[in-house]
Amino acid sequence: MSNTMKKGLKVFVIGSVIIVALCTAAMLILSHIYTGDTIRKGVSIGQTDVSWMTKEDAMQMLAQEHAMVAGDRHVTLAYGDRVWTISPEDIGYHYDIDDAVQQAYYIGREGNIFRKVYNSLVLASSGHQIAIGEGYDGDRLLSIFHKIKKEIDTKPKDATFTYAAGKISITRETNYRNMDIDRNIELVENQLRKGIFGNIELQVDERKPRLTYDELSAVNGVISSFSTKFNSNDVNRTDNIKLACSRIENRILLPGESFSMNDTLGPRTQDNGYKEAPIIFKNELVPGTGGGVCQVSSTLYNTVLLAGLDVIERMHHSIPLTYISPGRDATINENSIDFRFVNDSGYPVVLKAYVSGSRLYISMLGKKRDDGLVIKLKTQTIGVYEPKPDEIVLDYTLPYGHEVVERKAVKGVRVIVYREAYKNDNLEWREKLSEDYYKPIQGIIRVSSDLYKISQSSISN
Repeated sequence: MSNTMKKGLKVFVIGSVIIVALCTAAMLILSHIYTGDTIRKGVSIGQTDVSWMTKEDAMQMLAQEHAMVAGDRHVTLAYGDRVWTISPEDIGYHYDIDDAVQQAYYIGREGNIFRKVYNSLVLASSGHQIAIGEGYDGDRLLSIFHKIKKEIDTKPKDATFTYAAGKISITRETNYRNMDIDRNIELVENQLRKGIFGNIELQVDERKPRLTYDELSAVNGVISSFSTKFNSNDVNRTDNIKLACSRIENRILLPGESFSMNDTLGPRTQDNGYKEAPIIFKNELVPGTGGGVCQVSSTLYNTVLLAGLDVIERMHHSIPLTYISPGRDATINENSIDFRFVNDSGYPVVLKAYVSGSRLYISMLGKKRDDGLVIKLKTQTIGVYEPKPDEIVLDYTLPYGHEVVERKAVKGVRVIVYREAYKNDNLEWREKLSEDYYKPIQGIIRVSSDLYKISQSSISN
């Protein structure tokens, strides 16, 4: 080998040694940098760059930053004009800083020294962001919502209506409100999971009760009234009339609602407060529980007609009555016959019923007519029918020369009832409401044996 070649080989060997030494030195330096106890360059947690930080330094910095941020954030719950504010401290709200720093620390530490160096160089160039987790105390949040629920929830309460001394008084209603805790907590949790604080409108189930102030305020006076007379000396019948009045007193019907007399009065039993008094059964007055309630239904029937409302069920009695003219009565039987009407006025109506002395009064309050019409009822008799001659019945228990009228004869009658509307005393319209036929009732007289013979003799002659 020539000296020149030897010299060149020597230079090559020396150069290679120098290169290897330099590479080794570089790897040692890089190894020291990228395998130390600091977080790799290019790593951030949330919006915070934690490159080259120790875990302790990163946790301290993040704790300070997020404490400042959390302190300025609140969850505001709103319902109507009421507001509840929840601070992070109220629910133990916190950031999972330890977990995020641990994740940041172990990024780029996988593999051998060469892999670590390579990964670290790529990481420094492209960067990597770690989302910081958040948490809170669910029990504390639940406790807060239980308190809010007590403040929001209400039971429904109808508006009330009173009428005394010609004055109307109405109190406002209370709406039904119910806040579903689970549903509203889910709204808050959905925001907290995203780290979002802000305003949340609480979801509350709310319903108005049946009667509201706004509806009842349309009632401004008496729109019809009617009264009938009764024998107040009949104590049981009087008590039944008073009880029936109490059942319909202050009954409020909203537009479109119907009224049932049977449903309102309830069973005519002693357990339900009714007493024994005469009732009509098979054309005769016989003892029965609840006698007198038909006078209340008949009085109400006329009040309804005078108010201009639509009657949907009504039946007349089998015989004319003493307290009201034929065609103007309304019988009821809890098992088969009802008196019903519907409030088709477009506004609420209120029933008022009471007894004073020997008279029964029923009025209906509502929105007074503004068309100037006055409603009247007209009864037209189109036929009168004589009953058969009295039936004479022999009664051996009667002394000579005595007789007892067991059933008075009653003439039959056919009547038509019209409802008429007048304005300035001029008839504006008329409608036929009913045509009723009351059969004539044959009288029954019980007589002693001597009178019976005389009656039979007169018949034969």
